[in-house]
Amino acid sequence: MRLAEGIVALACAGVLSACGTSAHDEVRDKVEQFATAAAKHDYQSLCTQVLAPALITRLADAGVACVPAMRIAFGAVQNPTLSIGRIVVAGRTAQAITLSAAKGQEASLDSIELVKTADGWRVSSLGSPVLSTRPK
Repeated sequence: MRLAEGIVALACAGVLSACGTSAHDEVRDKVEQFATAAAKHDYQSLCTQVLAPALITRLADAGVACVPAMRIAFGAVQNPTLSIGRIVVAGRTAQAITLSAAKGQEASLDSIELVKTADGWRVSSLGSPVLSTRPK
């Protein structure tokens, strides 16, 4: 029996998002990966590991390739920060409330939508404003 337990432990150690991680943790990890890739201007990772295939298809249908779209969206962003607040997982969809800021830009409270795909959680919407920080 100990051999079987050892094999299971080794299998779990070798897989990033399996054995003991919750959907909540996986969503948090994906949002953190999104923030890191955007901060590093790693557009290839955003397009191949972070964004949902349906989002990439919508960009392509609009005549915009993913990498150039990400370059436009994040190219001028300097010293970004992203704090993750409440995460809600509902089956194969999730929502993460985030507070983001960057040098020279107004802070923004947004909702990032995610979807569970065959390749794990992926960002399906880059953020809808939750609140405006501008006074009325």
